[in-house]
Amino acid sequence: MHSEDFAINLRLLCSTESSVSAICRQIGLNRQQFNKYLSGAARPSPANMRKIAVHFGVRPAEFLLPANEFEAHPSVAAKLAGPQNPHPERPEFESAFRGQTIPLRRYLGYYLSYFLTQSWENSIICAIVRLDEYEGMVRCRSLERSIDPDDGSLFLSKYDGRVAILGNRIFVMEYQVLARDALVETVLHPVGRGQLQYLRGTTFGITSRQRAPFMSPVVWRYLENLTSLRDAMRQVGRYDINSAKLDQRARSILLGAKG
Repeated sequence: MHSEDFAINLRLLCSTESSVSAICRQIGLNRQQFNKYLSGAARPSPANMRKIAVHFGVRPAEFLLPANEFEAHPSVAAKLAGPQNPHPERPEFESAFRGQTIPLRRYLGYYLSYFLTQSWENSIICAIVRLDEYEGMVRCRSLERSIDPDDGSLFLSKYDGRVAILGNRIFVMEYQVLARDALVETVLHPVGRGQLQYLRGTTFGITSRQRAPFMSPVVWRYLENLTSLRDAMRQVGRYDINSAKLDQRARSILLGAKG
């Protein structure tokens, strides 16, 4: 690593934020040590380099670029351009969702989301979810589609949200983009160390039929070998809680959490 280029690159990124002290608090680094990085007097350890890179939303290797190339790099140029935020006096909340593309990259893709519903007794809703990178953040888009078993009415909900990983938990904030009348929060973590196929947690929100808030355990199943989005969409809907068509591992985790 060339200390001079690294220090220049680090100072450039620090100039996009409110203060060096705030950066140190958010990353969890000693201010005195961080000042040595800024001056070029010291180089960060691999662990500290990763912390710094994750905070700024760039790859550790990108800090090795010559200063002029670093400034022109797309991920750096986007940060220098500033967030597209019409309320710059409120940067702290949005900052939770920036710099998340690297730590969340392993979670990107499609999922089936299972949760209990209060709209119908003994029923589980299966929704489809996609996590992808969008404008320097990780975006969540989901679709719920249910048919009332009594009168055949169709209920459709679409959500657009943002994702952050904080304290080893995945936080998803979503907005109901059709009715435009609800925010939903989901908090997730992997089931078992080292595996990503199933994420479990809790979701808080409202249903399309009942406007009172509710809370439910939730399980996301990663569609690792997705061959057809159309086939995945066929699984979206309402299921009886004992249906053999449900993913039985997801059902077991969901009902275990309920108990």
